[in-house]
Amino acid sequence: MAYESFIRPLLFLCDPESIHHTTLSVARIIGNDPTLRAILRRLYVIEDDRLRTNIGGIEFSNPVGLAGGFDKNGLAVQGMASVGFGSVEVGSVSAHPSKGNPVRPRLFRAPDDEAIVVYYGVPNDGSRAVADRLAPFKLSVPLGINLVETNTGRPTDHEQVIEELVLAAKPFLKIADYFTLNLNCPNTTAGKSPFDNPQNLGSLLAGYAAYEAMPPTFVKVVPTTKPETVDRTLEAIDPFPFVKGIAFGLPTGKPYTGLKTPAVQLDRMPGTLCGRPVRALVDNSIRTWYPRMDTGRHVLIGAGGIFNAEDAYKKIRLGASLVQLYTALIYRGPSLVKQINQGLCRLMERDGLTHISEAVGLDARST
Repeated sequence: MAYESFIRPLLFLCDPESIHHTTLSVARIIGNDPTLRAILRRLYVIEDDRLRTNIGGIEFSNPVGLAGGFDKNGLAVQGMASVGFGSVEVGSVSAHPSKGNPVRPRLFRAPDDEAIVVYYGVPNDGSRAVADRLAPFKLSVPLGINLVETNTGRPTDHEQVIEELVLAAKPFLKIADYFTLNLNCPNTTAGKSPFDNPQNLGSLLAGYAAYEAMPPTFVKVVPTTKPETVDRTLEAIDPFPFVKGIAFGLPTGKPYTGLKTPAVQLDRMPGTLCGRPVRALVDNSIRTWYPRMDTGRHVLIGAGGIFNAEDAYKKIRLGASLVQLYTALIYRGPSLVKQINQGLCRLMERDGLTHISEAVGLDARST
């Protein structure tokens, strides 16, 4: 409540991108100090065996992860790992450095809808620099690396995109606990994703299969409720055992409908909408994907519009084994992660469940 009543109004007086960078700097300073990390852990970390889950051989202390996009360059991983997340995902990171989209501003708030609009264009230091930065750290939670094509501002053919994405992974092979392949990033300018074609997706995964040891990998796709798209994607990933599941990325396109923010204001915000307004779309996508999957082989990661424990629990009951958040931190503050994990325990007790895995797909199975 202190964050929402006093801190957030002050932060919202400042430019969103500047506040983002300042937050990363503060988290980096705190994360580099063992004493401060210990204080954060005492304040925010929930240790409860009911929340522990194993996905693809990775042990997660709880199912609530930090989504890619917050820490693009691995600057603050130790700090973010200390505020209660079950995993921390860095990126998106590309094979080559990119400054992102040159036009400012690149980040917008839509507080009436508890949303942001992102137009960063995936700025990052490149995979080699980020890997060198992360190599000395041993986090208390799994470290994910979100991989994306380099934003050059120019169209590229699918063979070049595949080559880039395969190259981007190489420096992280001994560092990452898992990869997320950001295949449809709306903030790059290369145009329509080549991976809408399942043959290209298969070629990409074959490139990764050439590495001796790929960590567990999740394919990040645009939310969809089209069964034919789901089936084509599942067929493409099926031959590759290192692929452990599907994560949902950001929806693309305008105009936005049904929002409280005036359309004339939204029209001045280039980029992609994130936050509470995408919750229903992702929920419906999970509802479509889960019954069509081999759930003993693949899992779903639900992200989009999670602002409380009930939001997270709904995605889990629909079929998500893990959830991620980012935008809600801007509106709710760092204590949100603890509140969600406490709430998940409360909701399990209400439903007579003894472990969070029992809730996965519960609503899908009942229908």
